[in-house]
Amino acid sequence: MDITLQSKGNIIYMLYFEIKKIFSMPEASSVPGLAYLPARENPSKTAAGFLKARRKIDGAEGLWRIENKLYDLDTFAKSHPGGSEWIRLTKGTDITELFETHHITDKAERLLPKFYVSDAVTPRSVSLTFLPNGFYRTFKKRASEALKSVDFHKPSMTTNLITDSLMVTTFALSLMAAFTHSYALIFFASVFLTWTINAAHNYFHMRDNFRMYYFDLGMASSKNWRIVHVMSHHMYTNTIWDYEIYVAEPFLQWLPHKDKSYLAGMISRIISPIVWMLLLVTEGLKRYYSVFKEYGVFEFRDFVPLLLPLSMSLMAPKVLVAFKLWIAMLLISSFLFGLIGFNAAHHHPDIFHDGDIYRNDLDWGLLEMDAVRDREVIDDSIFLALTNYGSHTLHHLLPTVDHHYLQLCVPAFLQTCKEFNVSADKWTQWELLKGQFKQLGRTDVKKNQR
Repeated sequence: MDITLQSKGNIIYMLYFEIKKIFSMPEASSVPGLAYLPARENPSKTAAGFLKARRKIDGAEGLWRIENKLYDLDTFAKSHPGGSEWIRLTKGTDITELFETHHITDKAERLLPKFYVSDAVTPRSVSLTFLPNGFYRTFKKRASEALKSVDFHKPSMTTNLITDSLMVTTFALSLMAAFTHSYALIFFASVFLTWTINAAHNYFHMRDNFRMYYFDLGMASSKNWRIVHVMSHHMYTNTIWDYEIYVAEPFLQWLPHKDKSYLAGMISRIISPIVWMLLLVTEGLKRYYSVFKEYGVFEFRDFVPLLLPLSMSLMAPKVLVAFKLWIAMLLISSFLFGLIGFNAAHHHPDIFHDGDIYRNDLDWGLLEMDAVRDREVIDDSIFLALTNYGSHTLHHLLPTVDHHYLQLCVPAFLQTCKEFNVSADKWTQWELLKGQFKQLGRTDVKKNQR
């Protein structure tokens, strides 16, 4: 009897320990000098929460920090060529990485002294560097030369036509589906909605423009994603600061650590499709929570998600029919959005994730190189690149440059990779898809460098 009770006690303790390990997330970064980000502790994990956490740890003193200097950009916000939103959102944070990667020429750097206030009194919470002869600045200088023949501050006509066509087709198919009560048509409308969202992502990286609002058709907010995707994911890829890593924790755990349980890896693999399917709905709920509870402002972009269901309700025999079709479209599109996004470029056992042994060289560009991989076939087509996050390494290095122009920078990229002894190899989409599921269960840490 005692032995039986003892055995049951051991089993219960083992289950408790295993469950506890599921919710055990690594707190320290393996990137030397990268501080802990309090936003990971916030259950709501909102875009505003990311900025709030940055204001706590960045030492910007309510101003804008670049390297170890503080600047007051309040008076400059309205005249900022990229739009005032970039300036307003980042007030009180360290914008070093954003400043470096969003200004390809030295024009902005020459303007900075006008707005200088004082030196910062605390060390940076980020250790990444932009040395003049480092990987990133060397590449950026060459890329700037390669882009001289085009107006890289604006999207190309080709990209605009593709993106507009995707948006129009999305509306046409969804209205036809509502009119005929067709789930077959709503499936194709979902595919085009996903492609529209993915292509629109190209635009919210750029100066303010109306096509960035196409992204809002899928419920996720272009404003929030300028924060969580551009300011978080793009700048601190695959680290504990990457929103697209920590937003899914503990359900999806890509970061390797020895305490990750086998059960956690198995659960992550099994529930991944469910997480993908609920992604846009969740982001939509966060969007309106932020609108009313954090930002306190309802903007035009916050009305955009309602355009599809409202227009469908005008064509459907009943409003309920339109609503059901719209929900179906949203869930299918969300699944495809997650399938493409999470398997595009970042997750594989041979790609750097925070927890792995980091390089000695802290150049920001090398972090991006180690945390991203490019794909065969997809990178060779502007349509596939726009709709499937192609040319991904170049997009991370030059986020504001239209996908159609990125190909002009390939020779500069290959030359810089060769000079710094960094591999520029491409993988297949199948390899990345398999690798993403393997990464969810990875516990071993290693040197993951290109």
